[in-house]
Amino acid sequence: MRKFIILCALLIPAVALAADDAGITIPDWSDFAPKTFVDVKAPKGISKFNVTAKYWYNRRVAFEEGIDKCRTLENIDEKFNCYEALKVEQYKLNSDYNARLEARENTTTAIPEMSSKSDQLLPINSYLNGMTKFIPNELGY
Repeated sequence: MRKFIILCALLIPAVALAADDAGITIPDWSDFAPKTFVDVKAPKGISKFNVTAKYWYNRRVAFEEGIDKCRTLENIDEKFNCYEALKVEQYKLNSDYNARLEARENTTTAIPEMSSKSDQLLPINSYLNGMTKFIPNELGY
């Protein structure tokens, strides 16, 4: 019985923090960001990693501002719609980000025909082999 009371005392505040009024769940940043960038801080300097970190940092700041805006609403329906709109926006941004990554990967990969060493675009070897053979009667000597 004592364990049950302690468990309830620990779970009730956790549930209260995860849910807002009338059981509305607040979106969590970790649902939208890659694990590497969940706790991203403002990056310093310029490098490929910092550019990516800056992108996720700016998204996190905008996400937290959206959460704060939704929390200020008093009407339950408006608050629910605000959180849902925030989720939809984050899913759209993730979709756009993944599409940009995929497009970048497609442009940086080599043409498959050029990457295989066994493929020959022109039958040059057989042509060169035929040229190096000497047939005495061809040259008219």
